[in-house]
Amino acid sequence: MNAFNFGFKKKKPVDFSKMKDNLKPSNGNGNNVKPDPEEPKPGFTQKPIEQAPSQAPLKDSPKKQPAPKIVRKKAGLFRYLLILILLAIFGFGLLLMFGPKYAPELVQKVGGDKILEALHLKEPALEDEMITEEEEAIEELVTVRTYRVIRGDFIDVLPGMGNIKGDREVELRFPVNGLVDSINFYEGDLLRRGDIIATLEQKDALLKLEYSKSKLKTQQVAEKAAEKKLEIHQTLFDEGIIIKPKLDEVSLEREGAKTQVTSAQKEVEFALAELDKTYLYSPIDSVMGSRDVEVGEFVTSNVKIASLYDTATVVAEIGIIEKDINRVALGQKARITVDTYPGVEFEGQIENIAPIIEGKSRTLTVKVRLKNDNPKGTLLPGMFARIWISVYEKKNTIKLPSSCLYDLDNNGEFDSVYAVTDENIANATSVKIGYVSTDYVEIIDGLREGEQVVSEAMAELKDKVKVDVIEVQEPAF
Repeated sequence: MNAFNFGFKKKKPVDFSKMKDNLKPSNGNGNNVKPDPEEPKPGFTQKPIEQAPSQAPLKDSPKKQPAPKIVRKKAGLFRYLLILILLAIFGFGLLLMFGPKYAPELVQKVGGDKILEALHLKEPALEDEMITEEEEAIEELVTVRTYRVIRGDFIDVLPGMGNIKGDREVELRFPVNGLVDSINFYEGDLLRRGDIIATLEQKDALLKLEYSKSKLKTQQVAEKAAEKKLEIHQTLFDEGIIIKPKLDEVSLEREGAKTQVTSAQKEVEFALAELDKTYLYSPIDSVMGSRDVEVGEFVTSNVKIASLYDTATVVAEIGIIEKDINRVALGQKARITVDTYPGVEFEGQIENIAPIIEGKSRTLTVKVRLKNDNPKGTLLPGMFARIWISVYEKKNTIKLPSSCLYDLDNNGEFDSVYAVTDENIANATSVKIGYVSTDYVEIIDGLREGEQVVSEAMAELKDKVKVDVIEVQEPAF
């Protein structure tokens, strides 16, 4: 069925010839008689034809009277055709809008995807693109960064943090009881051997000293008198005036006086010692630590007055975590810096490693002894220190970043690298590994100085693949 006939009844065309014959006059027998244009028809009075107000007056021939009906029919068909065309365009537009999402097969069947591509509403499918051999080669080109192989010194350091402590800590106490009269230093002050740190009240000690000195003078006078008496009796004995026993008696008196003088001298020395005990001296070159008393306090011989730390040599204590314990050993060298002296390095070596792991941090205490003779600064106990322990040193060797190694045979060992040739071809190469640090490895065999190895690849690497080198990294030994 024709789409234009849907819903409409087909009509026969108008026969204009019959309409023409009907307009001819009849002779009564049913036959039409051709009228004479000049003679009027008998019994027929010709009247003018009245025209409709909306129609144009008929002209010579009556054949044009049905023309307005034909025009109306053609106009109606044209409207129907226009409506159908608009509906078709609207439906096709809906198909292009929603078809790619809900009915992609239908869109492809009617060729809608090509129309969308022509209107730049759809990108061309990858399977429709023609890939040439040159494009395939470009896709296989892998962008990489390389590392140049150079020989140098391999030094692996173990960083840590800790505190500076004095080599020796001395606690100072007065040997006698008394009131603190003066304190001459404060925490952190540098002390020299023999400096007076503090004193006690000396009134009693001075009285004892004066008494002993006075007693000494008395005994010395008595000794001189005994000596004079002995001289007199010796003369009398020589002249025979006195007997020997009398001379011996005077001689004993003189010996007694001499002994008394010696005793008085000892008492003076004892008094001086007692007076000296009221002074608190620094026994070594040191720095004062804590100061535990103040002026006016009564102290006994059991009360700590202050703490001193030997600064001729100091110790840096650091904590080593469990996984790094096997990397430290006695005698290893260490470098230390403190914030007080920026840019100044102090050198030392590991002197002691604690036998047990202590504290909640689960660390092993390591002591590094340092000579405190740097002219640029003096290390003081309590300073915060940054420490670098040299755990491995080797001269004239090859080291690579750990990122350059690959496990190509999937055996769990990273013992291969991609060496880049002059033609930018990456060749898988096996190497022999020596010492392994956190970031670097020592290469014993498999590489030559001057070669380049891949340190970073932007895509998956394969053996013999061509690469595009965008950066060559130089090692910093």
